[in-house]
Amino acid sequence: MIFRSAAGGIFLSLVLTGCGLYVPQKDPLVPNEIDARGRSHQGKIESNIIANVRCELTRGLYRAINTGHVPWLADWGTSISLNLTWEQTSGVNPGILYTTPIGDSGLFSAGGGVSGSAHSTRYEAITFTLENRTLLREAMLTSHAKQGLDCSALEEGVTVSSDLKIDEFIYDKATIAGGREARTRPIQYPQFSTFQETLTFVVTVGGDFTPSWKFIRLSVNPGGPFLSGSRTNTSQIIITLGPLAKPSGPAGAAQLALQAAVQHDAAVAGNATAAAIRSQAR
Repeated sequence: MIFRSAAGGIFLSLVLTGCGLYVPQKDPLVPNEIDARGRSHQGKIESNIIANVRCELTRGLYRAINTGHVPWLADWGTSISLNLTWEQTSGVNPGILYTTPIGDSGLFSAGGGVSGSAHSTRYEAITFTLENRTLLREAMLTSHAKQGLDCSALEEGVTVSSDLKIDEFIYDKATIAGGREARTRPIQYPQFSTFQETLTFVVTVGGDFTPSWKFIRLSVNPGGPFLSGSRTNTSQIIITLGPLAKPSGPAGAAQLALQAAVQHDAAVAGNATAAAIRSQAR
């Protein structure tokens, strides 16, 4: 039992002290292997996330257009940003406490210690713009349109790999457009310049390890933790719907009109700044 406990403590020490010293792995438990078709494991996961976003977006557009409240939505486009961050932090904080008797009734004690930490961050981002009319055409051609465009096969996990409710976000805006509270023009003309939604998931795990020894006059690591480590995964999706400045073509991808593009870029920059602040605060 003592040997197994010591071995477990040594293993945990190595794991905790390694955090923050190297580029974080996307998944420390599953290697990023390449399959027979030349696709990486993590690449397939991120591709599945994008496929789910596209499916939910298409379902939301299809449902919203069928309300008759947002006919102009078909001429808009949608910019999507997928931002993924992996952070690792480790710390070491050894200490000692020395105690010795003074005279017949007094005690003298002195404590000391050192500390150190390491922090590494890996950030990846991808942004693309889709034409709503193309998505709606795909929805009309698919055999799943009458069944409500089922996206459940792509929602295989939790957080960013789950049901993101993007279709609800778009349908809610169609409901607003159908009322009189937010418009002064006939329903066939767009009253809005931008729709935007941001989804953020932050998952943090951590642990610590504090072996201690006590001798007659000396205590080693009297207070903890001696070793500590944590890992934080942040997944964020920013979705912006707005008028198109230009459609996609041989020269490049589609682009949103100025106001929608500026709002999307501001959201990406603002959330990146907020993530950096949170990272430094850990």
